[in-house]
Amino acid sequence: MIEQQVKLDNWPFKKGEQAQLIWISSPFRYDKKIMIYAYFRTKGKTEKLLVDWGTLPALAIQHYYMDGDIRKSVPPQGTDEVDITIYPNMVNIHEKEWEIYGTDDKDISRNFIIKQGNRSHILPLIEVVRSILAPNRFLLYRLFEANSFPLYFIEDYEQSKIHLDFTSQYHRKYTQSSFLYQLVWLLTNQDLRNGFENVAYTFNNTGILNFGWSFRQPITIKAIVKPNSTGGTVIRVVSVKNKRIPYSEITFGHPEVVQSEKSNEPKKYTLHTKKNLNGQQDDLLLDEVVEGTTDDFDIIEMDNQQHEYIKPPKITKIRKGANKKREFEDENTKKQFINDEGKRSTADVGGNQVTRGLEQQSLMDIQIGGELGEFIKVMRVLQDFHEVQSINIIRGSLKEFSSMKRFAYLSDSVTERKYVCAEIVLYPNTIVNVIEVEREDRALSTFICFLKDQKNKSYYFRQILNGLIENNGTWNKEQLFFNNINFLTLRHGKRNIEHRANKIFRKIFT
Repeated sequence: MIEQQVKLDNWPFKKGEQAQLIWISSPFRYDKKIMIYAYFRTKGKTEKLLVDWGTLPALAIQHYYMDGDIRKSVPPQGTDEVDITIYPNMVNIHEKEWEIYGTDDKDISRNFIIKQGNRSHILPLIEVVRSILAPNRFLLYRLFEANSFPLYFIEDYEQSKIHLDFTSQYHRKYTQSSFLYQLVWLLTNQDLRNGFENVAYTFNNTGILNFGWSFRQPITIKAIVKPNSTGGTVIRVVSVKNKRIPYSEITFGHPEVVQSEKSNEPKKYTLHTKKNLNGQQDDLLLDEVVEGTTDDFDIIEMDNQQHEYIKPPKITKIRKGANKKREFEDENTKKQFINDEGKRSTADVGGNQVTRGLEQQSLMDIQIGGELGEFIKVMRVLQDFHEVQSINIIRGSLKEFSSMKRFAYLSDSVTERKYVCAEIVLYPNTIVNVIEVEREDRALSTFICFLKDQKNKSYYFRQILNGLIENNGTWNKEQLFFNNINFLTLRHGKRNIEHRANKIFRKIFT
């Protein structure tokens, strides 16, 4: 069997040429996604590649890559593999401006200087992110979301047990033991958690990925080090050792973790991917333009980094409900074929468009005036209700969906008409989406919808707002019913914000 390759679609070098990764830029927002620049150099030429933030775990500084395949990298010559124990009182942070070799670009080099006796090692901040704070894609993207954990799970602690009740927004693939251990290690070590959660605040306010060494516990890593006269530079963390979780059992529940019951009924349909006639697997091409990724593709799983735990806790699934498991086909089973072009993105797992963690903001961080500002005030009142866990906001302009239609603009035909989508998380794990659009004296109602599949919420938002634009400012109920979107509308009143918050609350619960 031929091993499948995962290639950067924008790889600029000739086939068979080895290019060295000489720099990974600070992350930044670009076209509604978090991106980084990766700088590769060969034969005296440096090329800058735009890649998704989720590609980070496959990028090892100073390592060599060939043909754009990021599953394989070769370390430079003259490296050592060493164990380093990082003690909190032996770490300093160092910053300086850096000119990227072979370009006119500049960046800030951020490193931790680790003292060990009369020697010191340089540990890049970006390496701490992917090896200690966020070694999988779920955590990589939560790093930029403020106080977002309650959207994905509720924590419950007992004397020797932690229970996580996951929502549908937490992808089932991350209930595998390796992901659960990393998540619980982060949640239950308060210094690590504080460091993780402070990153979003700094990044959202300054646009800079930066943090101090606030970890109170010693951390042991095995690393590939490029030695020098005073110590060396860590160019890749291979494993993190001696991690301790202060609980003996982890239990969890998830909407998709249910009892499976065998059924004698045949499958209604099967899904097949068209393959090459020679039976070989196509290469997967990482395309930064693609707005999402398939559920079974995770660049993090390609990484060979290991995490070792002292007495790892027992993991127990709490299954709820049941589904039928059909194992055979008959003449009535419909076969559906998809033409997979092999293009993927390492952006966050999502539907047709990635919004989570990119456009989504904490309600408290929103500053906006006018009609939508009044709506935000209503949401802040609603957030104080005991039944409400949290509210997060996605906002934008209707021009994102259509730049030609008249309703995408206000009456001056120049100012873009804005919208706000509020994601209201209720106890226990119920999510309601409320959409408000600038009315400008129109009789346009507030839109309340109950989506069965929150993972594809961006797809539904596009359908809803596209229908509004096409219908010239009227909710397209026929289209909404056709797309099986369960919704309510609520007319605006003249009352104060407290009255309106109560009105929305009663509408949701009735």
